[in-house]
Amino acid sequence: MEKEDQIIAMLEKIIGKLDEHGEALDEHSSILSKHTSILNEHSSILDKHTGILNEHSKKHEEHSEQFKEHGQILAALRNGQEYLKAEMDGMKIANAKEFGSLKEEISLISTNQDLLREDTWASKVDIHRIKNTMGMK
Repeated sequence: MEKEDQIIAMLEKIIGKLDEHGEALDEHSSILSKHTSILNEHSSILDKHTGILNEHSKKHEEHSEQFKEHGQILAALRNGQEYLKAEMDGMKIANAKEFGSLKEEISLISTNQDLLREDTWASKVDIHRIKNTMGMK
């Protein structure tokens, strides 16, 4: 019977070890269950954050489009301003040329007026001499 007792003792040891392993597995299952619960919570939080990020991505795309449109508008305004500035510069040059030619004409008219005045004065002086010479005062 010794062998049977030894076999029984060995089986009891194995059963004891199996019980210990079972308890360890139960503890691990409990811990795993807690971790699964935490992971589920984190997953739901990540899902919420993903939704928020998607909303922000849409807003970012909308703002990018608006910035592109505003950039195009600003570029058009800049081009328009440059065109108007070039046109104004052209007008200033044309006005300066016209003013220069008017100034020359005024100078010429002034010179002609001075000559006419001198001629008129000389004619008056001559008329006055002739009258004096003829005795007509």
